[in-house]
Amino acid sequence: MNPVETLLTGIAPEHTAALTAGILACCFLPWLAGPAVNQVARWAYVLLGAAAVVHLALPLGHRDSAWLTAGFLLSGVAYGVLAWRARGDRRGWRFGTAVLVPLNLLAYLIVIGRGGEEADQVGIAAALVELVAFGLAVVPQRRPGRPRRFLRALGSTSTVFAVFATGAVVWISTLVAHQAAGASAGATQAPAVGHSHAHGHEHLLRAQAGVIMRQLIGDHHPSAAQADAAAHLAADTRQSVRRFAKLSDALAAGYQLPITGKTGPDVHMDNPAFKSDGAVLDPRRPETLVFTIEDGKATLLGVVYVIERAGVAGPEPGGPVTRWHAHNLCISLAPPGIGVVTPYGGCPTLSVALTTPEMMHVWVVDPPGGAFAEGVDAKWARDYHRTHGLPTA
Repeated sequence: MNPVETLLTGIAPEHTAALTAGILACCFLPWLAGPAVNQVARWAYVLLGAAAVVHLALPLGHRDSAWLTAGFLLSGVAYGVLAWRARGDRRGWRFGTAVLVPLNLLAYLIVIGRGGEEADQVGIAAALVELVAFGLAVVPQRRPGRPRRFLRALGSTSTVFAVFATGAVVWISTLVAHQAAGASAGATQAPAVGHSHAHGHEHLLRAQAGVIMRQLIGDHHPSAAQADAAAHLAADTRQSVRRFAKLSDALAAGYQLPITGKTGPDVHMDNPAFKSDGAVLDPRRPETLVFTIEDGKATLLGVVYVIERAGVAGPEPGGPVTRWHAHNLCISLAPPGIGVVTPYGGCPTLSVALTTPEMMHVWVVDPPGGAFAEGVDAKWARDYHRTHGLPTA
C-alpha cells in the first residue's frame, strides 16, 4: 500500500473537499488569531474556525437532501460566529460552544446511526476537533482565589462522557457497516451486486474498524478473466483442503489450535511451517485453516492465505474479488494483551500499534457472502456445523 493509498483509505470521496478545507484552515487560522488575549480562547477560535470551514465545505462533495445540506451550512455559520467571538474572548462563546457541539454531534450520530452518513476519517477528525473545543468551553480556568472545583469537575466529566458516547456510537455503527460490507464483498456469483454494496463502504475499512484494505483503483467490477481466476482459486482451494476436513488430519499436518479460543464458530489454526515457506496464495499450503469447533465436532469452513511480512502486497488474480486486508491491532502488557484500535483510530495509553501482514479469506463451504467474503456469520456457521460437523475424536 503506497502512501497515497494509505492516506485516501478511510476517507469518503465526497469528503475530499471538506478535508482539504479543514487542513488549510488549521494551517492559516493560527496566524489570523491576532494578539493572544487568552490562550484557551485562542485555541478555541482555531478549533471552532476549523469546524466551521469543514461544515461549510461538506456540501461541495455531497449529493444529499436539502435538509442535510442546510444542516451543514447552518452549523458551519454557527461555528463561524462562535469562532469570531472566541477570537477576542468575547462573552458567549463558551456557552454557545457548550450548547452547539452536543447538538451537532447528536445530530451527526443520529444520521450515521440511521445510515444516512458514514463515519469516515474526516467525520471522526471533525468530531474530535469539536470535542476538544467543547472541553475548552465547559472546563473553566483556574483564577487566583477561585478554584471552581465543582465546575471544573463537572466540565471534565461532561467532556469525558461526550468523547466516550461519540466514540461508542461511531465504533458500533462502523463495525456493523463493515460487517455488512464484508459479508457481501466476496460474492463471485453476482459480482455486480456484491461489489456495489462493498464499494459503498470502502472508506469504512480503516482504523476505526480495525481493518485496512487496499483502495480499489479503476473499475470496481471484475473482468471476465478476473472472475474466472477467482473461481479457479476458490475451486482449487476447496479441492486441496479436503484432506484437512477432519480436525485430527489438520493437527497431524502441523496446524495448531490457538492458545485461547479453541472452540467456537471461528477458530483459526495456523501452520508455522507454511507461514514461513515463501509460498504465496498456494492452495496446497494455506497458512491458516478456519474451523467451527463445538459439541465434540469440527467443521472446516475455509482458509486464510497470509503474506509473510507486513507491508508486502499480495497478488490479486481475481482483481476486486480477491482482495487482501490487514488488521490494525493494539499490543500491551495489560490484559487482555491484544485488541483493536479505539474508535478514533489510535491505541490506548501504554500500548503499541501493530499492523499485521495482509491476508485473504477463501471459504470452502459456500457461505451467504460467497467464497471471498471477509467473514462468515456466526449463526450461519453454527447452523451449518450442526449438519456437517465431523467428530473431533
